Amino acid sequence: MKMGYVVSRVGLVAILSVALGFSGLPWWGAVAAGVLALAFFLAVPRSGRYVVASEGGVAPLRRDERSRAIRDKAARNAFVLTLLSVAGLAVAYGRVLRAPVPVAALGGVLGLAAVAYAVSDLCLRRGS
Repeated sequence: MKMGYVVSRVGLVAILSVALGFSGLPWWGAVAAGVLALAFFLAVPRSGRYVVASEGGVAPLRRDERSRAIRDKAARNAFVLTLLSVAGLAVAYGRVLRAPVPVAALGGVLGLAAVAYAVSDLCLRRGS
């Protein structure tokens, strides 16, 4: 990992923590948010999602073609699952149960789509 990236992220996290502290968040909350943000910034370049481009300036994280292709496939998989789930709900509640679709069922479909995206993304990254 490039040292300039680490130094710039530590600076950003320090600014974030101070701003959160001045906004009224307790000191321990500002420190916890800073630690989480720093852990995120240090983990992201190693996750395989992004590459660190030193010419990027303030925003050095870039997606390469492999990462874009994986993201697109995972989004497609989640979208197809969402369509099939909504179609299943429409058939089940429209034809079989003859009742309105509960909002909780639609929330479950969205949660299922988010889990499907995350699992698909993880499997595609591990597989290639």
